[in-house]
Amino acid sequence: MLNFKPASPLLLFLLLAACGTKEGGFPSLEPRSYEADAPISAPIESAAAPSMLSGAFAAKADALQARHIAAHGAYLGALAAVQAIASKAAGSSPGSELWVNAHLMLSRLDKTRADSVAALRDFDGLILDAGARDAGLAALLTEAQRPVIEDVAAQNGEIARISKVIGE
Repeated sequence: MLNFKPASPLLLFLLLAACGTKEGGFPSLEPRSYEADAPISAPIESAAAPSMLSGAFAAKADALQARHIAAHGAYLGALAAVQAIASKAAGSSPGSELWVNAHLMLSRLDKTRADSVAALRDFDGLILDAGARDAGLAALLTEAQRPVIEDVAAQNGEIARISKVIGE
């Protein structure tokens, strides 16, 4: 046998009240607009974005890329020496001369790439400024920034790897 308690009718009332809408009626069972059989149309394309950067933005992007290329070249030039010192310092005790020298060289390597990181930051600022005016221009700047992002990510990965080789 079922034993109904006094709270049961109250619970049933609350459940039924939850089925209503704010207007007091029940929701319509008509198909919603997105449930219609109407074909989905392609979004309307906005005006074509320029395929190349314009004067001032092109000059700024070129300067940032040149700054990055110079810093990345210096980084690559110092990388082999740091890798050699790090492999010699692998397994050495923290605080030993080899360990300290390897960390010092790793720090110098990190400093050589500072202009690459700064160029990446400046690209971000340039993209933010351009995006406020024109999304197409921001997309072009983002594409120009892509090689800098990839190189800085590779630098970060290599520095982390060398740091693990040396030991912390």
